[in-house]
Amino acid sequence: MARSPDNAPRWATLVVLAALGTAVTEATNPGIVVRITQKGLDYACQEGVAVLQKELAKIEIPSFSGQFKIKYLGKGDYNFYSMVVRGVELPSSRIRLLPGEGLALSVTNANVKISGKWKARKNFIKASGNFDLSVEGISISAGLKLSCDPTSGHSTVTCTSCSNHIDKVHVHVSGSRLGWLIQLFHKKIESSLQNFMSSKICQIVISSVSSKLEPFFQTLPVTAKIDNVAGIDYSLLAPPAATAETLDGQLKGEFFSLAHRTPPPFTPPALAFSTDHEHMIYLGISDYFFNTAGLVYQQAGVLNLTLRDDMMPKKSKFRLTTKFIGTLIPQVAKMFPDMNVQLLIWVSSPPHLTVSPTGLTLIPALEAQAFAVLPNSSLAPLFLLGMTMNVSVEVGAKSDRLVGKLSLDKLLLELKHSDIGPFSVSLLQAIMNYVIPTAVLPKVNVRLQKGFPLPLPRHIQLFNLVLQSYQDFLLFGADVHYS
Repeated sequence: MARSPDNAPRWATLVVLAALGTAVTEATNPGIVVRITQKGLDYACQEGVAVLQKELAKIEIPSFSGQFKIKYLGKGDYNFYSMVVRGVELPSSRIRLLPGEGLALSVTNANVKISGKWKARKNFIKASGNFDLSVEGISISAGLKLSCDPTSGHSTVTCTSCSNHIDKVHVHVSGSRLGWLIQLFHKKIESSLQNFMSSKICQIVISSVSSKLEPFFQTLPVTAKIDNVAGIDYSLLAPPAATAETLDGQLKGEFFSLAHRTPPPFTPPALAFSTDHEHMIYLGISDYFFNTAGLVYQQAGVLNLTLRDDMMPKKSKFRLTTKFIGTLIPQVAKMFPDMNVQLLIWVSSPPHLTVSPTGLTLIPALEAQAFAVLPNSSLAPLFLLGMTMNVSVEVGAKSDRLVGKLSLDKLLLELKHSDIGPFSVSLLQAIMNYVIPTAVLPKVNVRLQKGFPLPLPRHIQLFNLVLQSYQDFLLFGADVHYS
């Protein structure tokens, strides 16, 4: 039967078949696997310790006062005040994987520089001046547990343990001839400041995890709206799993309909992940992800495009007119002389993408209804074609977006119905071989080149991107930069 053209063609949404995303379903296997290598953890440690360094520099140190004793003269009073942190150095840090548990953060050989004022008094003896204090040989150990909220699908991180040790604290006094007085009580002030710093360090570590790191994790998208038709589910299937070499996250990797969400009639395959560690992160994107996109858009009825003669290249010898088509099928020109022809093309069943070591192949089944445009602008049906296509998919990445390009490999035609009498469908093979790659796929590729966002937290950019296809999945490797 003839179909009327869609006034708002949405063919270009077919490009979502080359978009990247992640999701959660009831399927056993994930649609996406995210892997962070030790190289990635080293970079995360570098950025995280920079945050910790800034937080330690904000420590507000209270005044310390007490009494000292001078032999034969009795007791005096001292006060250390106006103390500020002048510098924090964290030269050695590392995040280690704890298989089955999570992550361990360690900082060694750190030091903190503090300056302030002091004064002391014993009857008529008064002294004051400035001092510098160094907290040296600081070591910190903290355990981090990664999990996921089963309700929202968000990833979470908590600090499960923290301990620290300070080797020594040293005070240097200046500004008074009576600075020797401080030697009477320097051990007290050093001990007091050491205990204070020791109590604050883990407070700051735990606070930084909850106030800085946890909110950063919350910026990882759980779902993303692509357009008015579909969204992508990025939620975690299970808590991230730490192995001896990597940190792995299983994501659902699934497109879903915004109007009516239903589970797809197929499940994700198992992903045979390699053990490459050259890059910071790897994404294994199964063909399940791409095929849920095709399913959602095809069922929504938006994978269609109306072609008219004015959309054909001006220099093309192939025209969408009854005069030109009449040179191939004479009855068209006889029945509808000197009229334009309009083609309505739509995807008749969910397109299927196959990922293999040799590349990505898309196999959409299309139908094309040809109409003659009558003088009163109404449409007269001419014929209905069935088209089976093999399309190659080239996928690339730009920073935080996945882009792609489709190219036609093979096109087979079938005459499903004719309103102008019988004719050989092979007569139309040449024109359709021209129309699809010239007028149809370029519209898809324009959208593909705009790309689709990757499921990344805020301020993360990717570089050194590589893509490699394997059986049933695409492996995407990259290094990251936090800006």
